Amino acid sequence: MIEIKNLNKSYGDLRVLKDINVSIKQGEVIAIIGPSGGGKSTFLRCINRLEEPTSGHILIDGKDILDKNANINKIRQKVCMVFQHFNLFANKSVIENLTLAPIKTGIATKDEALSKAFELLKSVGLSDKANSYPHKLSGGQKQRIAIARALAMSPDVILFDEPTSALDPEMIGEVLDIMKDVASKGLTMLVVTHEMGFARNVANRIFFMDNGVIAVDDTPKNIFENPTHARLKEFLSKVLNH
Repeated sequence: MIEIKNLNKSYGDLRVLKDINVSIKQGEVIAIIGPSGGGKSTFLRCINRLEEPTSGHILIDGKDILDKNANINKIRQKVCMVFQHFNLFANKSVIENLTLAPIKTGIATKDEALSKAFELLKSVGLSDKANSYPHKLSGGQKQRIAIARALAMSPDVILFDEPTSALDPEMIGEVLDIMKDVASKGLTMLVVTHEMGFARNVANRIFFMDNGVIAVDDTPKNIFENPTHARLKEFLSKVLNH
């Protein structure tokens, strides 16, 4: 479903992504782990062109999204992003946050968008917050709304950029539960995360990124039970033992 060929990203002389080649199948849940500064978020943001790659190709369903004629708004309808800091529209109610994009892009009528939004609010356990504004919500609630907002677009792929790192510890579980639920529905998900439990139990594939490359691409079982890559071993010993 997603084919990445020779992907590079540089900021001046700093090469952040170095010749990445990888294929992702429909329905895969991929956890992207690794040290800070390894290129994880940049890689994710290139997949829906929030960052413009320096060179390479990203094919989604056979279409190169880096082609100069590619319609970036169409791409983002199908490849949605959930951010670390929620990025909800502060001046709009929860229900407006969920219905704005589907109505504006014409993928749903107002009635259809509202109906789906209420359904999604129920699925994330926040039916009672439809008319609330983001400043009235906890961090965990905001992130659950942000996930519902991504799902409102009926995407093929959802990219999660450290979706729990801005949350209080007791709110992390509620967001991970929603993400597990989304994963069980067969959506393709790429998740940059520090939550090793999620990577181990929900992902079916893990990318370990270090120094701008996918240094290891393997199953959770092999990554956690039998890591052979020296840098991966060192990383896991730090994150699992603190």
